[in-house]
Amino acid sequence: MLTINEIKIDIETNLKRFSFSSIFKKGVNLIYSEGNTVGKSSVISAIYYAIGLEEIIGGKGPNVLSSAFKTQIEYDEKEIPVLESKVYLEISNGIEPITIFRAAKSTTRGPNLITVYFSSLDKINDLNIKKEDYYVHLHNSAKHKKGFYTFLESFLQLNLPYVPSKNEEERKLYLQLIFSSMFIEQKRGWGDIFSGMPYYDILDQKKRVIEYILGLDTLANEKLKYSLKNEEKLLKEKWENLYKQYSIKLNPYKLELKGINKNIHIIEKDSIDIIYTDNELNYDIEEYIKILEDELQELNKVKIKKKENLESLIKEVEETKNSIKEFEDKLKNTTEYYDKELSSLKHLQNSLEMINIDILNNKDALKLQNLGSLEKFKTFDNFCPTCEQPIQDTILTNQMSTNIMSIEENINHLESQKKLFEYAISQKENTIFKLKEDINTYRTSIKKLYFLLQITNNDLYSPVETYSEKSVYRKVELQKLIYDLNEVILLKTEINESFYNLSSEWKLNQESILKLPNSNLTFKDINKLDKLRAYFIENLNTFGYRSSLDINKVQISKDTYMPMIEQFDMKFDSSASDHIRRIWAFTIALLQTSIEMNGNHPGILIFDEPGQHSIIVDDMKKFFNVLSKIKGVQIIIGITIKESDIRKVVLEEVQTGSFGIPLINRAFS
Repeated sequence: MLTINEIKIDIETNLKRFSFSSIFKKGVNLIYSEGNTVGKSSVISAIYYAIGLEEIIGGKGPNVLSSAFKTQIEYDEKEIPVLESKVYLEISNGIEPITIFRAAKSTTRGPNLITVYFSSLDKINDLNIKKEDYYVHLHNSAKHKKGFYTFLESFLQLNLPYVPSKNEEERKLYLQLIFSSMFIEQKRGWGDIFSGMPYYDILDQKKRVIEYILGLDTLANEKLKYSLKNEEKLLKEKWENLYKQYSIKLNPYKLELKGINKNIHIIEKDSIDIIYTDNELNYDIEEYIKILEDELQELNKVKIKKKENLESLIKEVEETKNSIKEFEDKLKNTTEYYDKELSSLKHLQNSLEMINIDILNNKDALKLQNLGSLEKFKTFDNFCPTCEQPIQDTILTNQMSTNIMSIEENINHLESQKKLFEYAISQKENTIFKLKEDINTYRTSIKKLYFLLQITNNDLYSPVETYSEKSVYRKVELQKLIYDLNEVILLKTEINESFYNLSSEWKLNQESILKLPNSNLTFKDINKLDKLRAYFIENLNTFGYRSSLDINKVQISKDTYMPMIEQFDMKFDSSASDHIRRIWAFTIALLQTSIEMNGNHPGILIFDEPGQHSIIVDDMKKFFNVLSKIKGVQIIIGITIKESDIRKVVLEEVQTGSFGIPLINRAFS
């Protein structure tokens, strides 16, 4: 809920200070005058500017404001140069008020600096009033704690969702998009429904805004669908990479995976086998090993006798055993060291993460300081910038610094620390990489030594018959191959677990995708869209829409949620004045539907010069009448009453007491 309570504009000149202030209330508030250039739009633009939503007008910063805020102000038929201009805006979230201060022209404050006073406007100068500075229209304004949009979203309790963007990432549905559906400014706002909406890299941003305002379940469904499709893609890539990885490991032994292929699919537990193919005959790995062992046994089926160099072979066996023991000790010690270094690396990475957070916080503080903030930051008074606990700003325990660093010095200091930690992490990663290589080397050496020990033990005995050189080589080859294949058997369990886990994730993913509604619209969503259509048609009829002979043919598109007639956008069949009626009807219908169906509309509308394209007086009166019947919300209308008929309607409505009457100072032209 957003309610504007009061606005105050101060413009300093060398002649005097020009001020305008007005209190707003719930219900309909009129800002009216008899001329077109006496400041109505300037006041409305100042409201947009104060809350950082001036992109709806068509730009960022004070350039969107009239010259009265930037260059000169007209007074007594003279143009007086403007020295400074400030806008104060008191708003409420329905629970508490705050006052927003933003300068449009200042020598001490940048236009991207916003100060929030946690009080009503009349109390901002009290001694004990808390205030805080924020930045707007800078990087991370909608993400970081010191970003104004982050604060405003939280204050208004809007809980904006993340939605798909055009680069397949998720982006926040920004405040500027939401409020462009309810703030209709004079120049661009009447071009089309949501024509003041700034462009962001978000898919179907008008659709996303309507989903949010009405609180459609499809927003969650769309997000879930996006998430599931993204998960589906990642699972496919994981499976394919895993298949390639294991295939590469098995390829040297002419082994293949059986029971799966490179395309992800659902498998049973322990359904994957490893096979060897010979002459189009397939053998599982256990059968293949048995065949090799039988061949080896045949080579060993001869009577043995001791060799003459028995002592030398015995000595070689002992040396091999000692080498194995030595490498096993090295492996144990290196593995322990490796684990310690991993733990140390994690600690360094956590410290670096904290430093990066500190740097971001300090850079936010520097942004605010450069914009003219006079806020005192605890960061530089021996307090942690993240948790705000007291700290010693020193690495050495016996060293204390007496000088308090400036923000730039603190950032430089943190950047230096960051470089040190990054260097330490890099060195640690190099050490860990070398240790991992050593561990692999030791394991390989132990494996080879055990193989050598087995060969040497076999060579302690030789057959009576003399082996052919080919037989000796085959025996050694078989022993190594059998050893390696037994290692592969151990890998078989890992392969089955890895693919089965992925298969289970895939199954859940596919089941979830199948459960998604085909249209993404729930029964509740359809009811809301039907209600939106009913209010829209009712408003069109009330406002005198005449471009269609049968207004009941109007539908709300289930794809875009925009008004259609016979499958075409209504704007193509609307006259100039009916085009305006269409914008009135849809903008108001969104509010009406959100109220009745418990949506997320902030409860505010602003119309600047709604009587475009010669709207007839009776329809303007109906427009006011419909707005005055919507309870619990705030509506602000800027309107010119130069024509006598319009003046009569406005004054009649004012006299009923249901409208507020903010007056316009002639100086704001």
